Amino acid sequence: MLSHASDVAVWGYRPLGHHLTNVLLHSVNAAWVFLLGLALLRARRPAVIGMAFAALLFAVHPLRAESVSWISDRKDLLCVFFLLPAVAAYLRYASARESGYAARWYAASFALFALAALSKLIAVMTPFLLLLLDWLWLYRPRTSRARLLLEKVPFFLVSLILAIVSAGLSPAGKKAYAVAHLTGAETWLYPFHSLTFSLVKTLLPIHLGPIYPRVGFAWEVLGLAVFLTITGICAWQARRGRNGVLLAWLAYLLLLIPNVAGLSSGMQPVADRYSYLSTISLFVLLGGFIASAWAAGSVRRRLAIGVASGALVVILAGLSVTQIARWKSSVTLWEYAIAGAPAQRDYADAYLNLGAAYAESHRPADARRILERAREIDPSNAEVLYNLGVLVYLNGDRERAVRLFQDATRADPRHAKAFFNLAVILDELGRDEEAVSAMRQAARLGSRDAQDALTSRGFSW
Repeated sequence: MLSHASDVAVWGYRPLGHHLTNVLLHSVNAAWVFLLGLALLRARRPAVIGMAFAALLFAVHPLRAESVSWISDRKDLLCVFFLLPAVAAYLRYASARESGYAARWYAASFALFALAALSKLIAVMTPFLLLLLDWLWLYRPRTSRARLLLEKVPFFLVSLILAIVSAGLSPAGKKAYAVAHLTGAETWLYPFHSLTFSLVKTLLPIHLGPIYPRVGFAWEVLGLAVFLTITGICAWQARRGRNGVLLAWLAYLLLLIPNVAGLSSGMQPVADRYSYLSTISLFVLLGGFIASAWAAGSVRRRLAIGVASGALVVILAGLSVTQIARWKSSVTLWEYAIAGAPAQRDYADAYLNLGAAYAESHRPADARRILERAREIDPSNAEVLYNLGVLVYLNGDRERAVRLFQDATRADPRHAKAFFNLAVILDELGRDEEAVSAMRQAARLGSRDAQDALTSRGFSW
């Protein structure tokens, strides 16, 4: 029997409970943004107003649609659910350093950090974030630098262990097209585009999608210019005593750096979901600006701030409703992704995922049409060839299925499922010697089904 696999989340079974859980987690996370902002600004009345607007804007921003709608991205929600209270607990620990409750707050911060890191590896950057807080925000004159570093040692140890374990368990993935085709100076410039992407989409949340194409050299240079300009402005503000601006910018960068580092392994270079955790510091900074303007403003100015902030909440909520409709199902998502995109190799995976979604929705003719188009766009895409081979086989054309699976194995010599399915069809066609050879290759690549099939027939692998 052929084994069909795809990386697409298909929601045809209406898993209401899973989606409701994501919405509840996101709602709690928005509340944590509010409470963390109050902890940083010491809960003065203007801070309540500023952070309330910041939390609302974070909650309804259309960039949240991917993380909240995509069930498999619950790891982002869980990470924030534990990480924000971990930071808040550390703030309480730092302010209660000389009291008897300090140890309890430290233990709570460490435990919550560990849960966040187990939810998503990005949380291993937490000890660096805590050091940033010590450096730029917390005033702890009685604590030496050595002591500040020493109290982070348990955090660093957990981060190191989890990073090593994750590196050992993570399989090698296929390189995203935008990453695989970086050359020369682009290799050095593209990370700056990646670091500024979430910021730009936060400020201008239009044309959002699950896949973004590679950008030209000019855009990469612009990304570097934006990065240097913002960093310079933040450093200048810090010299004038406004450390919060620099803290927010560095925290944003810190929580994106692992994604940039992942470019070397071929991961998707930019995505809406990367903004979920990284942009929280920017929303808290915005809340601080609103609080400051509110505290220093007249009644008329406060009314203007309230109206402007409320209008922004309504606009973002409207954009989110539109974005959520696109994430209603795999079919609606990937139909939208390819509708306004040029037929180029950057979007081959969008066609692949739409084809798989059609297949799961019992629309084989549409699935085959889309996968044939994907093959025209990227003839060397092993997953496209593999999935098309499955559909062709199910349609009864064994000879063409053999050719497609052979093409898939040539495109990706480590595609165990393609070798396994090729062996099954060759066996059905009576080409025993070729079937055994393909089955042995699938077994060597780790296919348990292939290993069992060979063992049951008395063949070694």
